[in-house]
Amino acid sequence: MSDLQQIARSTAPIVLHDELAAFLGFTPLLSYTLEDAGKFAGHLCPTVATAFEMARRALRELWAGQAPERGHIKVDVASQPDAFANGPLAQVIGFVTGAAGVTGFKGIAGRFNRQNLLHFDATLTPFGSVTFTRTDTGAAVRISALGERIPGEPDMAPNMRAALSGDAEALRRFQAAWARRVKFVVEHPEQILDVQILNPTGSRS
Repeated sequence: MSDLQQIARSTAPIVLHDELAAFLGFTPLLSYTLEDAGKFAGHLCPTVATAFEMARRALRELWAGQAPERGHIKVDVASQPDAFANGPLAQVIGFVTGAAGVTGFKGIAGRFNRQNLLHFDATLTPFGSVTFTRTDTGAAVRISALGERIPGEPDMAPNMRAALSGDAEALRRFQAAWARRVKFVVEHPEQILDVQILNPTGSRS
């Protein structure tokens, strides 16, 4: 097992209640792991790990002491969908929370809707932040990821270039450095996530 796989499997999962899954007889509780997020994205990187931890923190703030309700979260990303890695970041957040764009599930008889719960808006600030809003209460939290706080790996870029040219030892060093950056995100999310409670009571007024 690789270092990255070990990190993914040792990271605590995010458990949510999903009323659609329960209604259709699948399961009332869904558990999402960092490994699941990596499979969904097709890779595991600091951005995927950051998205996972952003979702975890937002759900904890919005449903303190309760199981979060998947599909009852609106996600607004302060960015264009193709800017930097904000598109992939949003995809992972949507995977966990159930929030989807125009391709999302439209629901059944006015319930269980997932469509149009994920939006990109470059006019929002600060750029790159993600606002999570409960659709039932209006409670909201905005989270910004401060990726510059992830410790740098000065040799990672040259090792990556050498690895792409077929250097097996450089590949090993690159992968070890990559894993260390991912590990920092999941072990110290409080150091890279800036959290702003926008509407703690859930009042829609």
